[in-house]
Amino acid sequence: MVNRSVIKKLSDNELEKYIKPDSRSVADAVQYAYEILKERGRNFTPAESEQIEALINRKQETEFAEENLLDEGATTDENAIELYKNSAILFFSLFFGVIFGAVLQALNFVKIKDYKGAIVSLLFAIGFTVLQIFIIGYIGGNYMDITDSSFYIRLFLSGIGVVGLSLIRGLMFPKDLKYRSRSTVVPVVISFLILAVIFIMYTTG
Repeated sequence: MVNRSVIKKLSDNELEKYIKPDSRSVADAVQYAYEILKERGRNFTPAESEQIEALINRKQETEFAEENLLDEGATTDENAIELYKNSAILFFSLFFGVIFGAVLQALNFVKIKDYKGAIVSLLFAIGFTVLQIFIIGYIGGNYMDITDSSFYIRLFLSGIGVVGLSLIRGLMFPKDLKYRSRSTVVPVVISFLILAVIFIMYTTG
């Protein structure tokens, strides 16, 4: 993360290097250099301003794409529809369980009014979770046990479940849809509460 106060200590000549077309600096650094030069009285022609702003926009888009490699279609456009990112679905599936990731994916399908995709995602997750519990039980483990090898087996199987959810999304979700990230704060809190209740019932039962 670039600190504006650090950029501000640079000389005008050094700042000029940040805003050149071949600048390798990150978008924030270019933005700060541009703003600081204007504050110091540097007058930019309309053409120069347009060129620098285009440079900043290109760098922001490139950086955003690199940070969201798993999230094809993600954008910073405030007018785009809000959906849960693929990386969030991956995290929920691995950390909480495939059914939790599937719920987020189903909510995405519902948001775009594709109810078939939502149903397929949930049915797959329910079936997969039942199979997962059966497999872990068959090898002598317990699905809710996080203290032995059962946890790692569950994590491995959840990875397979993630692949299944990804295939469903790839086949049924619009490939050209642009969306912005939807907050996962509420789903995280709900998921922790659900797991806490299940764990208490498991340990006291």
